[in-house]
Amino acid sequence: MPILIDLYQVLEDKWIRLDNMEPIGDAERVIVSVARLGADRDLFERSGLLLGVELAVTDRVAEIEALLPRLKLVVLNFDAFADGRGFSQARLLRERFSFQGDIRAQGEVLRDQLSFMQRCGISQFRLADCEDADLALSAFTDISENYQPELRVYAG
Repeated sequence: MPILIDLYQVLEDKWIRLDNMEPIGDAERVIVSVARLGADRDLFERSGLLLGVELAVTDRVAEIEALLPRLKLVVLNFDAFADGRGFSQARLLRERFSFQGDIRAQGEVLRDQLSFMQRCGISQFRLADCEDADLALSAFTDISENYQPELRVYAG
């Protein structure tokens, strides 16, 4: 099972990922695709659920702009080490759309990238299977001087 961390600790993942046709059941926190979010928008807006959405690297952040005030979590996929689109999505969420919820990186999330991900506004990290949680937590203090300004990360 992949390890989930924030900037300070290992977390228990309380979120449930629902497939496009899977019923909500008694879940309190759900992550859905952009397609499911659009298809069941009224249902999700009426529910008392904590709501998250998973963006594919090809999804445009602007597609979910109207729903951002309702979202508590946006999950970004890092499908390959060399694919930087998730970094761009995170910066857009924080800078252009002022998203204050958690942004989670998942997929090929490696220790060497964590500090850079954090500087782009990512607040949670689902580590690749090959990563060690204790070593990963130390990544946030590796770099003492940065060229780009740090984005404020929601701490909720």
